[in-house]
Parts: sequence; structure tokens; C-alpha cells
Amino acid sequence: MLKTGKALKTSKPAINALLKAKMDEAESRGIDFYIEVKSDLKDLKVEDWELCKVLANLLDNAMTALAGKEGEKKILMDISEDKNAYRFSVSNNGPEIPESMQSEIFKQGITTKKGEGHGMGLFIVMNVLKSYGGEMMLVSKEGETEFAFVIPKRKRGDDGWNH
Repeated sequence: MLKTGKALKTSKPAINALLKAKMDEAESRGIDFYIEVKSDLKDLKVEDWELCKVLANLLDNAMTALAGKEGEKKILMDISEDKNAYRFSVSNNGPEIPESMQSEIFKQGITTKKGEGHGMGLFIVMNVLKSYGGEMMLVSKEGETEFAFVIPKRKRGDDGWNH
């Protein structure tokens, strides 16, 4: 079942296509996917393909976290902005990420997944965000894990602006 906010459209066709593809994937996996888009991202200074890489990684991780879960599976995504920054949030109701892992999972090669070929996604995400002056926050507790990131509308030092 798909649930969307008022608008599912941003001004970025690549982002819209990604969100549609992830909604279809969530539906095929039996995951309720709620999206709130409260910004058209028109003036966001991040390359579309780089933002797609970040969002795809966070959404894929959320779906993977829900893979073995019994009962309701839910992902909430929020895209918004205020006068200083663009704000993105992806949360799911999967298992808690242990506190001991929370700072580690952003490092190269660290993963909670089994098998080879994992451990690069969040490292890449962090590098993309840092290149645009962005920051990532992780909150994980029983019943909810949220990855939220902000990208400032101006980089530090631009026009004397600092945050």
C-alpha cells in the first residue's frame, strides 16, 4: 500500500523517477511507504545524480532493514526546507541499530549486512554530503531508525554566512 503526501513531485525529474521506482519496490516487498514532499528542491545546489545516490542508499538500507520483519513494515520519507537548509529524513520501523555500531556504520567497509560487497554506501553518502557542507544525523531506538540529513542553502563562508 502506498501513501503519499500532498505532492510527490519535486522540480527534479531524476529525483521523481527515483522516488517512483522506490515506491514500486517497496510495494513489491510489502512495505508501506509514506512520502511527504514539502520542497520542490528547485534551488538545491546538489547534482541530481549525487542526491539520487544518497536517497537510493538510505531507502535501500531501510528496505533491507525491514526484510526479515514480521507484521507492519513502514518507511517514512520527508523532504522539506527552511530558510537555511534543505532537510531530508528516511525512517523505518525495523530493528534498532546498536549504539555501538551507530558511529561506526559511516566508516568505509563497516556494515550490518551479511556477505561481501557491503560497507561502502553510508561512507559514500557521507562524502557526498560533506562536499556540499551537509550533515547526517542518526537516531535509532526500538521500533524506529531515522537517518536525517541537511544541506545548507549556502556553503560556510559564502557571502560571510555561517551556521
